[in-house]
Amino acid sequence: MSLRLIRFLAVLLTALPLIPAGGLTQPAPDRQVCAMGEAQAVVGQPYSPELAERARRAAGAREIQKIEPGGAYTTDLNADRLNIEVDRAGIVTGLRCG
Repeated sequence: MSLRLIRFLAVLLTALPLIPAGGLTQPAPDRQVCAMGEAQAVVGQPYSPELAERARRAAGAREIQKIEPGGAYTTDLNADRLNIEVDRAGIVTGLRCG
């Protein structure tokens, strides 16, 4: 066995206790996830900060992002964010989480 391989195995064995028993993809137990179906009642209504907050609470989301036609937005996925889509007249046309 080469010295390089022995060093690699030693580092690997040292790191193994740091990996959770359920694996690396196990979500945190207190993680909140957006459920947009609970907020569908706001679709068709004029957007307002109060309406957005009501939809956020109904969906159980931590964040809100207003999506307007032609706007620039973050493309990162966030399961705790409620995206509220509005048309040019400011009417809510759809909701999605992410």
